[in-house]
This record gives sequence, structure tokens and C-alpha cells, in this order.
Amino acid sequence: MTYYTVCPDCGYKLLKAGDGSNLEIYCPKCKAKMIIEIRDCKITIQKYYQTKSNNRINL
Repeated sequence: MTYYTVCPDCGYKLLKAGDGSNLEIYCPKCKAKMIIEIRDCKITIQKYYQTKSNNRINL
């Protein structure tokens, strides 16, 4: 069976994949990074959040 996956933030249609898929993708519309896993008819989307750790001031 084929499943369509959309971005949980902006609703952009990302891809179509089958059972057993494990993908890492960037949304082309909102630039969110996510891992998508399709297993046993269940779609799991994990979104990455990045923090800015380079807050340096050069004098």
C-alpha cells in the first residue's frame, strides 16, 4: 500500500512511500527537517529543532 505524507507545519505534500520506509527529508516550502517512518500501516513523523549554539561576538 502507498501512503502520502504531508508536512505537519505547512501542509505541503512531501512524498509518497510504502510500508517499511524510513526517510530523512527537508520540506521545500518551510525548510523543516524531519524523519518519516512508515511501519505496519502507521506513519511516524519526527521533526528536528535546531538551536543556535554559535552566539559569539568577535571584537
